[in-house]
Amino acid sequence: MKIFPSYNPQRVALYVKTLFRGRLYIKGIGAFEFDMGKILLPKVCDKIHFNVMAEVNREVQELRAEFA
Repeated sequence: MKIFPSYNPQRVALYVKTLFRGRLYIKGIGAFEFDMGKILLPKVCDKIHFNVMAEVNREVQELRAEFA
């Protein structure tokens, strides 16, 4: 499990894209699981978690488009 001390969507997206499957924790926000290069819908689904998930998944898509 990777622990990010602060929320930076680009760094989190690069980590998710690179490892493809696993878990991560963002200090001040919470824990997330990812599979197939995307953050999965969190078990505790409040607005903050949902927004982080959507933003990071969008960044992953942009990274894939850059390297394709």
